[in-house]
Amino acid sequence: MKVESLSYTVSSSNSESQKAELKKACQQFEAVFLKYLLKEMRKTIPKGGLFSDNLSFNIFQSFCDDALAEELSRNNGIGIAEELYRQLSKYV
Repeated sequence: MKVESLSYTVSSSNSESQKAELKKACQQFEAVFLKYLLKEMRKTIPKGGLFSDNLSFNIFQSFCDDALAEELSRNNGIGIAEELYRQLSKYV
């Protein structure tokens, strides 16, 4: 009986580990999607303004978009990660 109990604990731990990895993958997917969304939204903004449109500013803005997308996805974002996890966790 202890052997069965032990094997159940190991498989349960493995399942929890897989679910944690799935949740992380879903959040990463949402972060990539949000980054792409931010990038496309920025294209609609007219050029000019306070800051010049040069390479260093574009790189800085890209880093800011990356950080914003990751932070949004960690804090429930727009719900894509949560819905993906809910749908895919059935198979783990």
